[in-house]
Amino acid sequence: MHKSVYVPQLPDFLSLCERNYAALLPLLPETPQLGEQLFIALGEQDIYCITVLEVARFTTRVKIELSSADHVYFQPSFDVQLYHDARLAEVVRAQQQWRFIGVYPYPNATMSQPDEKRQINMLLRDWLNLCARRGTRQHSAVSG
Repeated sequence: MHKSVYVPQLPDFLSLCERNYAALLPLLPETPQLGEQLFIALGEQDIYCITVLEVARFTTRVKIELSSADHVYFQPSFDVQLYHDARLAEVVRAQQQWRFIGVYPYPNATMSQPDEKRQINMLLRDWLNLCARRGTRQHSAVSG
């Protein structure tokens, strides 16, 4: 039986990144500052922290992580790079993995799916959709 090989569809991936950018941008401060934090509550137990990690002329990098202390076994955390000139948002780190490639051979040492890069960006899409439906933005602060 011949397995089909995953072939990334660049227009679909760019469309996903464009939609993620459009959904993430309203959650961020108008002029983000390095170290600034804001909180998104999806419920009493699920509070996410968005921290501004880098601010440059054409890019901003933020870290999104679950900050609720009750979830000790699974602490979702990912970094998102926003490209303001292209109006794209792409996940560049998820959990402890950096620099995703377009296609992974399968099986592989990290057990990444062939379309891992697309899947983690779809996870961001799903999280942003959840924020749009149930999230409430809480105070923002600049950490020292």
